[in-house]
Amino acid sequence: MPGLSESAKEKATRYHIAEMQVVAAIAVALIAYFYANSLVVALSSLWGALTAALNEISLIRGLSKIENKQCYQPHSVLRAVYRNSMRRFVLVIVSLSFAMAVLKMPGVAVLLGFVVAQVVPLVARMLMIRR
Repeated sequence: MPGLSESAKEKATRYHIAEMQVVAAIAVALIAYFYANSLVVALSSLWGALTAALNEISLIRGLSKIENKQCYQPHSVLRAVYRNSMRRFVLVIVSLSFAMAVLKMPGVAVLLGFVVAQVVPLVARMLMIRR
């Protein structure tokens, strides 16, 4: 990407990883559907995987807001990072709890979809480092 700053390159990389998570979410749902032959299991795993993708998108958005603030006082940056992490934590807990308690989705499928989609950014970063 010629002409882009390091920050812009990192932001583009983050969005690319989020896109890979959405693709992985769809793949997990398809695999769950064909393995369990159940639409409920497929939708449950899709919910969990999309929760992980939403978590990643929330991280990207929060980091972008911190970078755009242009206030590099350590206490204000730390406070912003803490707030962002708490928002993301609550988002994940509420989403997974809603799926399992209110929508009565199978918990194993929801959590399996979530875990698989959470592994995608780790693997993607490791593969990008090797290049």
